[in-house]
Amino acid sequence: MTDTPLAIQPRPRSVHDVLFAPSTRGVLIAASKNPDAKLTFIVTPPAGVYPSGPLGPVAVKIPATAAAGGAVEHEGRVLVQLHAAQLGTIADTLPRYVETVDSDGLPALVSTALRGTPMSVGYNHWLHTARPARVAEDFALAGGWLRRFQAATAGERTRFDWAADVCDSLRKRWPAHPQLDAALVRLTSADHQLSSHLARRTAVHGDYWFGNLLVADGTISGVVDWEGGASDGWPLRDLVRFALSYSLYLDRHTRPGHRVLGHRGLRRDGFAPGITYALLGQGWLPELVRSFLCNGLTELGLPPDLWYHAAVTGIGEVAALANNDAFGAAHLGLLAGLSPSTTPHDRQEGLMRP
Repeated sequence: MTDTPLAIQPRPRSVHDVLFAPSTRGVLIAASKNPDAKLTFIVTPPAGVYPSGPLGPVAVKIPATAAAGGAVEHEGRVLVQLHAAQLGTIADTLPRYVETVDSDGLPALVSTALRGTPMSVGYNHWLHTARPARVAEDFALAGGWLRRFQAATAGERTRFDWAADVCDSLRKRWPAHPQLDAALVRLTSADHQLSSHLARRTAVHGDYWFGNLLVADGTISGVVDWEGGASDGWPLRDLVRFALSYSLYLDRHTRPGHRVLGHRGLRRDGFAPGITYALLGQGWLPELVRSFLCNGLTELGLPPDLWYHAAVTGIGEVAALANNDAFGAAHLGLLAGLSPSTTPHDRQEGLMRP
């Protein structure tokens, strides 16, 4: 009796086949330090690497942990789902899934690279965030792309229970945290206001902050890093995330205790004073943030006076979903200490809180 020879299985395509193919050129553009850390390379592969023809530069995202591997695998699925939908010309601003390759037993994502400079580059230029015209342009670009994306992916109207979802996630993430109850009071109030309305669900990016927006020729040329994305979700997630993240880092280049240039009444003191300032303060930046949120709500067919409840819910979502525990806990504390409303008295009280 002779043994039946086993079929030889082809070796899975490796990330090394992409990064180290002859004549490949590339550069490391990102190396995160989060629990789901990843390395991201932009690579220009030589002809023949992809039989379907040259793609131009590709982005290769390599996970360092199993959690990171799950994140990039999810991103690949989201990109496939989005490009299967009828997105029109806005599809050109989304990376396209190319393949998933093996990286020491973990999945690495290969997608097309998009042209443009991250909005974060301009944001960090000296006095950029102190100049109303430049900041207004950033908000206009982000809001314009988001309106097109949401219009292209809008579904049926349904009960708006985003805040209730965040409450559930917050309880699971921080079950014994001393500030959980106070934070849930804020979210329950927001849910009472938001859930009385119907809203269209859309595709969402999930981490729509200025570092993930690419700008070229005065437009948003690309939106990258879709690890938190979904083909069906609550569109206010992205609207609020941009406003909060833009406000969060206003004091990045200011020494502790000093006034933030261009923003009267804002000092670098405690965690995220820029968010409290944007939501409860007075000045051109708070007015811009509130206008951005109100306009976004109106575009979605929701009352603009829900802007504060939407912002509160967005803070809670960061506290619930942040992949860094310290960052999430800081947002939980911020939420717990926020004013329950936006009357002038509450604004002053909120600004004095740490």
